Amino acid sequence: MIHRVSIENFYSVSERQLVELAIPANAPDLPSFRASRSNSDKRLPVVVGFFGPNASGKSTVLRAIVALAWFSSYSFKLEPTAAVPLFNPFAHQDWWNLPSKISVDFDCQMEIGGKSSIFRYELHITHAPEKSAKSVAYEALFYAPNGRFRTVFRRENQEFSFGREFGLQAHDPRIKSIRPNASVLSTLAQLNHTLSTNLISAISGLQTNLQGLTRLDGNAEKTLSFYLKNPDFLARLNQELSRLDLGLEEMKVIRGDQGPIATFRHVGLGCEIIMALESAGTQRFIQTFPLLQVALDVGGVAIIDELDTEIHPLLIPELFRWFYSADRNLKNAQLIFTAHNTAILDELEKEQVYFTEKPFGRPTRIFCAGDIQGLRRQPSLTKKYLSGELGAVPRIG
Repeated sequence: MIHRVSIENFYSVSERQLVELAIPANAPDLPSFRASRSNSDKRLPVVVGFFGPNASGKSTVLRAIVALAWFSSYSFKLEPTAAVPLFNPFAHQDWWNLPSKISVDFDCQMEIGGKSSIFRYELHITHAPEKSAKSVAYEALFYAPNGRFRTVFRRENQEFSFGREFGLQAHDPRIKSIRPNASVLSTLAQLNHTLSTNLISAISGLQTNLQGLTRLDGNAEKTLSFYLKNPDFLARLNQELSRLDLGLEEMKVIRGDQGPIATFRHVGLGCEIIMALESAGTQRFIQTFPLLQVALDVGGVAIIDELDTEIHPLLIPELFRWFYSADRNLKNAQLIFTAHNTAILDELEKEQVYFTEKPFGRPTRIFCAGDIQGLRRQPSLTKKYLSGELGAVPRIG
């Protein structure tokens, strides 16, 4: 589970924005809040939603998490002279020569010294023209075994220091393989460094429909290939489809000359229907289901941009209940999403709701509904939001 996200000079964000997900001690005990695996004194929301006008920066928050996860795990695959992708500075000349800075605090099943811990991974990517374009200015990993963060490793440009727990000596020849455009973890994992390999394995529990990170990332052909290779997931999908779409009996996936093909059997129809003729909502659910279910199976994080697009609003609360369920969410998986449908607000507690706003000509500001002065726990956040009392509403004309 993610505890905290810090973003600076990244897409629509300029000044540092901090997203603190920890639930206040005075909040009630609810199924939507779970104790952290690494620190039972801390509670976190298992479902978190970001709301706001178009182009206000909702997706920027999700992109920051995904970019950090991608860089930590896969940057070694870049060509040696390639610039680091996915990291764009705020589009103003005052920020072009400053680094993009992102850090994420997260639970990890991996143990150091026999104890699980909260980890913090921090990355600064430089855009300064006098240096290599989009290379690493700073990278660090910390862990907090007793509530206070300790350094696992720290890097400033190409200077490295390692804590005892990292299991790497200063003279280790593998250090020379770490390029300016690649992470310490992704490089050393290629060179059989145990802790790096284990951390990347833990980070791989992140599932997203944002392009570039996972084997699925919202692509229909990739999704059908996944079902073809994982018939157990197809069986679980059919269970949900028959329950949520009363006319649909079964989806099949077969190998075709041009790739996998999905067909659908419906009650009362004399032939099977191809996927292109299914409703947009059914197609979107089919693509979203494995992202959510994989996260639930491994205790990962599902990051879904525009969760409500083409999916019926009455289905969204059912997806939330999967994460709230003690039986289905056995490993404290977490769902983080963006949405426009304001009706969803009434399915969430104020500590689960974050707003983004980007006043005309200004950068993104991110704030939690729970931090709004005087906002009580009430049945309808939707009415408060639509009235403009909470901010982050579109201004037209």
